[in-house]
Amino acid sequence: MSMSAYALTTVQFTKVGGIKLKLVAINGQIDLFAGAYALQRFENGLRINSIKADQTVILHLYRFCEINAIELIQRIADQKPLKIGEIEAFSSFCCCTRSTGVPVNAAWYAARMRGAMAFIHYLWSFYQDNLQADCAALQSALLRYQRMKAGFDLYAKSPYKSDRQDKIGLAPALQAKFISIIDPSPSNKLNPWKTSKVRWRNCALLLLLMLGGNRKGETLLLKLNHFQLSGHRKYYDIFKVGPVADYPRSEVPSVKTLGRQIELHEDLANLIEYYITQVRVLFTGWKSTSYLFISYRDGLPLSLQTPNAILNELTRKHPEFKGLLSPHRLRNTFHDLLDTALDLKFKDQSPLSRTLLKSPIQEAAGGWVRNSQMPERYAKGSIQRKVRASQVLIQQQAFHAFKAGVE
Repeated sequence: MSMSAYALTTVQFTKVGGIKLKLVAINGQIDLFAGAYALQRFENGLRINSIKADQTVILHLYRFCEINAIELIQRIADQKPLKIGEIEAFSSFCCCTRSTGVPVNAAWYAARMRGAMAFIHYLWSFYQDNLQADCAALQSALLRYQRMKAGFDLYAKSPYKSDRQDKIGLAPALQAKFISIIDPSPSNKLNPWKTSKVRWRNCALLLLLMLGGNRKGETLLLKLNHFQLSGHRKYYDIFKVGPVADYPRSEVPSVKTLGRQIELHEDLANLIEYYITQVRVLFTGWKSTSYLFISYRDGLPLSLQTPNAILNELTRKHPEFKGLLSPHRLRNTFHDLLDTALDLKFKDQSPLSRTLLKSPIQEAAGGWVRNSQMPERYAKGSIQRKVRASQVLIQQQAFHAFKAGVE
């Protein structure tokens, strides 16, 4: 069986409220074990996004077993555990991204190891029920299981450090090219999107990612009343909220960082206002939701995967961005721009002083808690004023290039 036979597919369950779950499929057929595990997890209250993460780990485990000729289900049915060498090999398999071979971060490695063990525990418990009448066989199976679990625990807890270089933002030349591509003007032949309203929506969304430093989920959760676009000061709010109940998609975005305010330069504020007042109203069903970005297909808020799909479409037309463009890379680009702006702002300071001055601004702009040794004298109000000034500066510079390109 080729590895391409394994995939995640979306399945809708009409008898449980029409929920849609991503499940492991083999040769186009839902894997019964992974599917049953997903439903059990859903009934236990696990969120749909987390179930997808579970299934991704199971898919990874299945592919490892196929490569190494391990009949996982039969082994578990026979209560024969994975050996320590096999667990070690799986640990190595978990260290890298399948498509590129690039090492994954430590959190994702640990999640793969924990998720695989949890699924194996589920399978082991299912087949162990057949041994209840044979006390000796049950005791022997329990000892074998404990040895296997100890192996997983050993590798999951072992220090794992990725030597992967951190993802970086777009280089200056590609930043300028990106801005010129997403210009929604009808005459712009570089723009990959066909209709004017989609061009404007995508432009607004991508600029907020790149010039506001938002995460993807934070951007999708923006609502109309989060924006202050009139008066002397223009900005928008990102709120740290719990589970979102009114997002009508199977995968719900989340805000992973602290709430904050993002200051808007006049040009970016005008663009967002134009999108809201002149373009958004052209989308079918625009009155039915207060979310800023909506789909042209059904008028509902965008799905969690749409920003990636938008950037993938751009990359297909402009292959020089291949492997360099994602919502997170645009956030990286913002922090590159912010770092450059702060270096310029504090250019007369010593390196140590410059670091101490920059860090609280960078933490506040990114929505991160303070995790560095920052002087307590930096007041929140002062930090926010510096953040606002820096945000306006980088947006002003970007729109200067934007206008120069249009002219």
